[in-house]
Amino acid sequence: MRKIIAAISSGLSMFMLAGLYTGVIAKGFMTNNVDPAIIRVQPNMWLIVAGYLLLGFLMTLIYPYVKGSTPPSLKSGAVFGVVTGVVWMMPYSLVLFGVYRFPYLAIPVDFVWALIEQGIGGLVMSAVLRGRSASSVT
Repeated sequence: MRKIIAAISSGLSMFMLAGLYTGVIAKGFMTNNVDPAIIRVQPNMWLIVAGYLLLGFLMTLIYPYVKGSTPPSLKSGAVFGVVTGVVWMMPYSLVLFGVYRFPYLAIPVDFVWALIEQGIGGLVMSAVLRGRSASSVT
C-alpha cells in the first residue's frame, strides 16, 4: 500500500510542479515564444495526469532496484528523481524540439526544470516509502 501511495504522491507532486512551471513561472515566456498553432486550446488534463501518475509508478517500481538493500533516504530519492529527469525528459525534449516549433532557448530551461521537477518527485516518493515526513532529512 505504501508503494501505491508513494507512486501517486510522486506523480501528483510532479503534475502540480508542471502546472506551476507552465502556468506561472514560464507562462510569459511560453506566451511570447511558443507558436500557438502547436498548443491545444484546452489541454487534455486527463492525459497529463495519467502521464505523471505513470511516471510516479515507474519511478516507484524502479527505485528499489537502484537503491539496493539500503533503506530509502530523501537524498537517494532526490538523486534518483534527478537521474530520471535526465533519462526521460532530456531525450524527449530534444525530440519535441526537433519536431515542433518550440524556441531553442527553452531547451536548457526545460532541462533544468526537469531536474527540479523529477528531483522533487523522487524526494516525495522516498519520503513516503520511508514512512516519515519530508522534513526529517537524511
